This record gives sequence, structure tokens and C-alpha cells, in this order.
Amino acid sequence: MKHETRVLEPRESVGWPGWCCSYCAAPLEERPHGLFCAAEGRYFATHEGVHRLLPDDRRRELLAGLELYQRVRRDEGWRAEPTLPDVPESHVHAAVWAERSARFREASGLLVDRLGRGPWRVLEVGAGCCWASIRLLEWGHRVCATDVNLDPEDGLLAAERVDARGRDLPRAEADMEALPVEPAAFDLVLAAGSLHHAQHLTRTLVELRRVTQRGGVLLVLDSPVYRRREDGEAMVAARMRDLSRRYGLAVGRESQSSYLVLGEIEALFRGAGWQAEVHGWPSLPSELGRDLVSLARHRRSTARFPIVLARRDG
Repeated sequence: MKHETRVLEPRESVGWPGWCCSYCAAPLEERPHGLFCAAEGRYFATHEGVHRLLPDDRRRELLAGLELYQRVRRDEGWRAEPTLPDVPESHVHAAVWAERSARFREASGLLVDRLGRGPWRVLEVGAGCCWASIRLLEWGHRVCATDVNLDPEDGLLAAERVDARGRDLPRAEADMEALPVEPAAFDLVLAAGSLHHAQHLTRTLVELRRVTQRGGVLLVLDSPVYRRREDGEAMVAARMRDLSRRYGLAVGRESQSSYLVLGEIEALFRGAGWQAEVHGWPSLPSELGRDLVSLARHRRSTARFPIVLARRDG
């Protein structure tokens, strides 16, 4: 399939990226130490460069699951590092990061085909320590990032640990299901290792479409995809059992990340206003060979992590 290469003209916007009130969606004004909603007389604090835009009730809903997620990440050795996504071979997660680095670079080439060389206006959702945002900044794009995770070693507050320019990266504590930004503000929305954490996937895809301009793109990386839903559910159940044993907690399904199903991706995205393409799924012989190994080791097929590239439909 051939795609027209074009350069999207940067659009000037006062106070880009145009943060909005999480309660009434009115534009926010910059004030000392935070942002202010004149429509409601509501103040949002800014902590170490991160705007605290998550509504209080939503923060309370997420708290228990987020604390468990942060604890697991710390215990498994995930943290911000200056070289991400490139790490030495001795790194505890070297194999995972090698795959992520390769996908990120492959996806960047696909984006140039769709969007031209830019500069692009980019929003990264579920950005974690913002390693992908910072790499896009290095390449000359205009980038901002959101997440509900403010962990100083692994979340939004860790951006400076990846690169000094992370200090000036526009960041906000915000839920990808209800983003506090103006409509049609971005050429590219990036979900790297995050879309499968959405509790309501269709609602999230509709929201990501709202903030993407006509002709813009949603890029999904590092979310697990299964051919069969049964294998995805088996993975979630196994993870819940492992966490329960490890931490002595009753782990609920609602607190766990999920997955995508290969045969459902096109219809799922189309229903939310996107035209999706899947890149990097293995050939049938390769898939069957890997499945035989996975069935022997895990009694189920394991996840693949293809690139999902979606264009805003209309």
C-alpha cells in the first residue's frame, strides 16, 4: 500500500499543548506554581514540572492498583535510565528493551511515510518515564506527555533521569480515557506500552481520536496481542495468581492490564473512528513454530507485540 508523504504545518496555539480543566474542559491559564481554571475558579498544582490534572475522585479510584503496579515495577527492576530504549547486554531486561528499541525505530519509519518528516505535534499517553517522548524531542518534534504514574524512578517525575531535557517536557498527570487537552491538537498520539492498561478500550480510542487532528495518526507499541482471546485470559489469570502468591494480596481482575485480540483490532478501531493496520505479525509458519514451543512451556500461546498504526477516519 502506498501512502502520500506530506509535511504537516505546525499550528500556533497559545499555551501549547492547550491544557484544559479536567472538570469543565475550559482552557487553563498559567499561574505561579500551577494552572488556573477561570470558569470554575479551580486551581491545579504543578509539582516538579508535572501538572496535577487528574480529578480527585479518579485519583482515589486508581490509587490501590497504581500502588501495586509501582511496587511490582520496582521489584522487577524497571526504572528510568539515560540510554533507554538502548541498554547494555548485561541489563536485567536487555532482551525486552532490544525488541522495544527495534520496534520504535521501525515505527518511526512508518510514521514518516504517513506524516512526512515534521516536525510533528505529539502526545504520548501512558508515557511512564517519557523515554519515547524524549527520543522524539531529540528528533525535533514538539512533544508532551501524560500518565497517572508519578513515580520518581519510573513515572512522569523520572523524565529527567532519562535526559536533562525531560525537565522541560510538558507533562500532566492525566487519564488517557479523559485527556485534559484541546480537541484536534496533535498530529501523532503515541501509546507505547500503555494502551492495554486502559480500563475501557473503546472509550479510550474515541478520546484519543478527539485530540488528534484530521489526517493524524495513533501509534500503538508494546501492547500484548493474542490470536485467541482464551490465551489472553489465561495470561491475565496466571499473572493474578503470581501476584497473589508474591505479595499475599487478593488481586482483582479490574486492577490488571489487558491485551488485544488480533482478529478484533480492525473492527475495534473502526468502531472508534480509526483505520488500523497491523505491522510485524509473523508469517504463519513462524507463528505455528513459536506456538508449539509456547504450548510446551506455558500450555498456551504467548503474546506478540506488533506495531498497530491507525489513521483518524474523517
